[in-house]
Amino acid sequence: MSNIFKNYELSFKYPNNWKLLEADDIENCIAVLDCDSKFSRVMVFKYPQEGLSMEYLKNAIEDIPREDSLIVEDSHLTIIGNKETHELIAKDTSHEPPLNTHSLSTINDRDAYSFNFFGFGEDNPDKEGFMMMYRTLEFL
Repeated sequence: MSNIFKNYELSFKYPNNWKLLEADDIENCIAVLDCDSKFSRVMVFKYPQEGLSMEYLKNAIEDIPREDSLIVEDSHLTIIGNKETHELIAKDTSHEPPLNTHSLSTINDRDAYSFNFFGFGEDNPDKEGFMMMYRTLEFL
């Protein structure tokens, strides 16, 4: 079973074990979802007029300053859910268990959208819910 997030720009499904939180106080944030497991969070951002090209978006994301403890393991362009996507996977080993981040970003009408998963622990099962959210993303 799943729920649907929908605003005037986009919609996506999310599993019943994820809860939609307020995102009003976070700049450019469209949605924040926490998993009932208490080990994972998804944040969805819109960056207006930042979607010049997928290559530009990829380079901009890779150039974001990060803590030394956050190691980028993979960054590439791909297709997920019929959308051109920049996928970035990173791990912060300064936490125990480690904090894994997985970002999926795409462009629609020159706006960049980024779905960001933050989860503790190796083989975190909550990542399946995150992938479902992105795969079901539709622009309105």
